[in-house]
Amino acid sequence: MQPRSQIIDFFDGMLSKKEFFIPLTAAQYQFPNHYYGLTSAALLEDLFVDAAINYQKMERRDVHIERPERITVDDVTNAKGEKGWDYKFQSEHYSHKVGKDVGGIALLWDSTFKLPPDGKYSYPSPIIFVLSQYKGKNGRVSLESSEIDLTPLIHYRKKEILKGQSIVICEKLEDMKWRVLQSFEVEQDEVSLHDFLKFDSLWGQLLELWSGGIAVNKIDIFVTKARKSSAIHHLAEGMPIDVNFVALPGIYLFPKVELQNVEVEKNNRGVILPKDKVLELVANAQKTLEFSFLPTWYTAYAGSRNVDLYQAQRAEYDSIITAAKH
Repeated sequence: MQPRSQIIDFFDGMLSKKEFFIPLTAAQYQFPNHYYGLTSAALLEDLFVDAAINYQKMERRDVHIERPERITVDDVTNAKGEKGWDYKFQSEHYSHKVGKDVGGIALLWDSTFKLPPDGKYSYPSPIIFVLSQYKGKNGRVSLESSEIDLTPLIHYRKKEILKGQSIVICEKLEDMKWRVLQSFEVEQDEVSLHDFLKFDSLWGQLLELWSGGIAVNKIDIFVTKARKSSAIHHLAEGMPIDVNFVALPGIYLFPKVELQNVEVEKNNRGVILPKDKVLELVANAQKTLEFSFLPTWYTAYAGSRNVDLYQAQRAEYDSIITAAKH
């Protein structure tokens, strides 16, 4: 198998750092809940690229990543983006797309564009697609004597966990393979996640696992759907399991060659890459390792609202005024 692309290795390294993984994961939950769809998508893209540029400056001076110039020398009010790409990595253009689910992806926001008679379209650059949630609410684990469904922790952010269910911490291996690290069975009749597994306690356990050599972005946490202790006890510590989700949250590379002369859909807003093609590209990326896993467990603990954008601007103002006084 060919080694994966340098850009996916770069993003994988970024997500392996707590100071990048936590803010990016939080935003996957916060932004869609507080901004309209297109605004949310644009902000998630901007945050992701800003994080990548900061990571490059701090950790990877050997590579180069930049955004397209969006102002002109003659007229700063005539700023324009670039069709077909959002940033440049090692001199190659990439388009950035985000999604909470695997659905159709807008390739071109141009309602006046006319497709050729064969209904096919060629995209000018590779696509980096960030999927923020698992495709499929539950993943099925098949054991010798039973089957257990595992649900990502985010679904219990505001939902009670019942007696007989367990919280299971797993390490992501390859494909849909995982290794059970720890499990905690609920003995109360019902309890909230935040009472049963407080963040401070969980963080301490995760720090121990990370310090033991497991990468930050290789651990995710699930809740068992089964309420029979006998079934849950089969998930022993260190046990390898297959958890069958349709798709995993993460960063996917869709190569340019796979986006040439593809059948697309056209609506009153632009050109859309159909859902079936997106699913195919997602599956191919996982198989060819052109994928970096993005665990979702922190979304269950993240604040309900994202960082106040005004406060970020105000902090810059305060620093300028403070400097001017001296």
